[in-house]
Amino acid sequence: MKAVVFPEPGRLEIREVPDPKPAPDEVVLEVKASGICATDIHIFLGEFIATYPVIPGHEFSGEVVEVGREVRRFKVGDRVAVDPCIYCHSCPACRSHEENFCHNLKAYGIHLSGGFAEYVAVKESNLYGIEGLSWEEGAMVEPVGCAVHGLNQIAPLKPGGHGLIFGAGPIGLINMQLYLNAGLSTVTVVDLMEHKLKIAEELGATYTVLADDDMDGRLKEIRPEGFDLVVDATGNPKVVESMFRYVADRGKLLFFGVCPPDSRISISPYEVYKRELKIYGSFSLLYTASRAVELIRSGRVKVEPLISHRFPLERFEEAFRLKREDPNPMKVMITGGGAG
Repeated sequence: MKAVVFPEPGRLEIREVPDPKPAPDEVVLEVKASGICATDIHIFLGEFIATYPVIPGHEFSGEVVEVGREVRRFKVGDRVAVDPCIYCHSCPACRSHEENFCHNLKAYGIHLSGGFAEYVAVKESNLYGIEGLSWEEGAMVEPVGCAVHGLNQIAPLKPGGHGLIFGAGPIGLINMQLYLNAGLSTVTVVDLMEHKLKIAEELGATYTVLADDDMDGRLKEIRPEGFDLVVDATGNPKVVESMFRYVADRGKLLFFGVCPPDSRISISPYEVYKRELKIYGSFSLLYTASRAVELIRSGRVKVEPLISHRFPLERFEEAFRLKREDPNPMKVMITGGGAG
């Protein structure tokens, strides 16, 4: 079969590899859609917890084409999405119900062969049925699941409160939709790109603000007393450092974007103390894929407007270059045969 391979950091190949065979507790999927994520870029650059060589792709959906002898819940022809995380269930983190910190964590597309391939073998326990969803909606289950986990970190939100999100990319706008559904009365979105802010407006953003010289004044005009929740969805340390200027007293700050591992910011401990600020991080997803499926199926979280480009697997290098070098695209999707 054809697959994308990162042989080592900084190298990308599209080549023929052996077709996967299912272990007793696995199925083989024909991959129908797989999203390119910023994490894939970090993996390519050697900036993430990956092992090499690896077939990347951790946001994907597909059709079951073969099942292992112990598989009971799925059959050939089923449509499924994948939670990429595999936990050991025996380390101290897993035994404390903190599996996303599993000491032996493995993930499809990071340590194990992932979705940028024609076929992939996946454990039955990592599959979620997506009847009623398109293949592309199924591929978005993983990022929505990550956002749901982030919401769990900061819950409860202040009913009738006001949120601010830096970054109108796919993950920023997934979070925006979640917060509006979770009880915030307004969500303001900031970005450098006017066309992304237009999508934010179409999906329900209360206010959109262009990140230009007038941004500071505009945000202070919208909420002079600050925002109850301020979220970074850019992964830019300078943006993260600036969040404290806009948070209300006793407000919450969520670091959702993935900043470079060696980045540092400067904050005032006294300000955190005096204003009773609360700082949160959010890593990966944690058994939230099923809720992501339901949110997409219900229409509460709309993901198809977040997809801007589609490429076949054969054009992956072109798609990956676009994602790495051009700030304009939203979600770039790799589509397989019969995707729709």
